[in-house]
Amino acid sequence: MGDGGGVVQAALTPVVGADQVAHVLATGRLSTINAASLQPAQVNGYPALILRLDGEVDTVLAVRIDDGLITGLYAVRNPEKLSRIEQPTTLHR
Repeated sequence: MGDGGGVVQAALTPVVGADQVAHVLATGRLSTINAASLQPAQVNGYPALILRLDGEVDTVLAVRIDDGLITGLYAVRNPEKLSRIEQPTTLHR
């Protein structure tokens, strides 16, 4: 699933199935970027990758895992949501 917030390009409909997801990852935008860096992270309790272009956060790719299997990939590109990704969040009980 992609989230561009209507501001930046992202998948308009969910991509479903291992073959289709693999095709998008192999041939999509992420495979053509040369000046990018990837940083492992944890987002909402799930493993994720932060993609930076020219040092700026461009995409957060979060992985949902259920029973040891990847059941979802979430590519967030919405600038409003990404503007807070590098700020620490204080947890309260």
